[in-house]
Amino acid sequence: MTVNEILKVVPELKFTELQAYLRNTGWNRIQTPKERIALFHKTIGDVIFETTLPLSKDFSDYSYRIIDVLEQIAQVEQREVHEVLTDLSIPPADTVKFKVINRDTIGGTISFLEGFNLLESAKKALYATACDIIQPEKYHKRLSLKGAQQFIEGCRLGQTEKGSFIASVICPFLNQSPEDKAAQLSIFNQTEEFRASFTRKVTKRLMSSLVYVKNAIDRGEESRIIELDGENIISGNFLESLVELNAAKENSEIEITTRWSILAAEQPQIAKVIKFSNDYIPVLENMISKIRPLEIGTIDDFIGKISLTKADPDIHARIEGEIILNFILGEEDKVSKARVILSNQDYIEACEAHKMGKSVKISGKLVTVGRSKVIETATFQIIH
Repeated sequence: MTVNEILKVVPELKFTELQAYLRNTGWNRIQTPKERIALFHKTIGDVIFETTLPLSKDFSDYSYRIIDVLEQIAQVEQREVHEVLTDLSIPPADTVKFKVINRDTIGGTISFLEGFNLLESAKKALYATACDIIQPEKYHKRLSLKGAQQFIEGCRLGQTEKGSFIASVICPFLNQSPEDKAAQLSIFNQTEEFRASFTRKVTKRLMSSLVYVKNAIDRGEESRIIELDGENIISGNFLESLVELNAAKENSEIEITTRWSILAAEQPQIAKVIKFSNDYIPVLENMISKIRPLEIGTIDDFIGKISLTKADPDIHARIEGEIILNFILGEEDKVSKARVILSNQDYIEACEAHKMGKSVKISGKLVTVGRSKVIETATFQIIH
């Protein structure tokens, strides 16, 4: 980032925010007789760093003095100036990065469908972690706890990065209680508040759960995960998210990294980077099958539109056909998909409905089979 590019951003910075940033990252303000200038010191080992922050925009060289402060911060933190600027332009946050590594992502791109799946699976991993903290259960029938929903709604999607495909999820620090609406913390909150925030609990729990799962599988002790109880439970939903994150390709690997906010003045003693290859999927699926409650199915009418049709191309040999129904389940706000097997005659009508974009109603029992939903004993009707 050039000086001219930085100069364009500096007018948007408030010296009050910079002062709060310095305070929360361990700089000490030194008293001076000058009212419109703040002097800050920071000691690292035997080295004393010093920076001068103007407390008024009336100075003719204000922008350049702010750049001096940013450069000094970057030097102390061993980062680039643009990284410090990014931290100052967003609310205080931890950042979790989900990186897909396979031969198709070397150029830093990913197919649309795989990219969408990555984001959905990343959301589920964070959502399940929040639910495991708020209400520990072996398996959450629905990931819909209020506190977890507020946390997810507060997260932001950061810029993707080069070198395989990386999805960055910015998790702003939130304070919350079961009764109240979550409150987002700002740069003017204290370090202790950031460290005690619900967000920091989620990001720490995410990484510690990943480490625990990987180590247990590596040692052939996956029963330890199934037997966890109380507040230490790692839910089947969390394990499902790991399978879904790495379900795209064979010889694929998912890498999850957390960058702890420097404003919290704490670097948790947990691995910052953890990787899972496809080799872990069979073991994870076996554990999930033991944790997930027995599927009894939901008998109901499912209304939606057909997104896919598939059948034997030989119409003389065809006795049935398969469709994928897109529908909304109950009060959920996302679209679900289910596979449905229809008789030949119903399949012909379904193809016509698909062609015309008409809605259909499928009556039957919705069950989960592996990673997919299926509507069994289905009856079919086009809604005009």
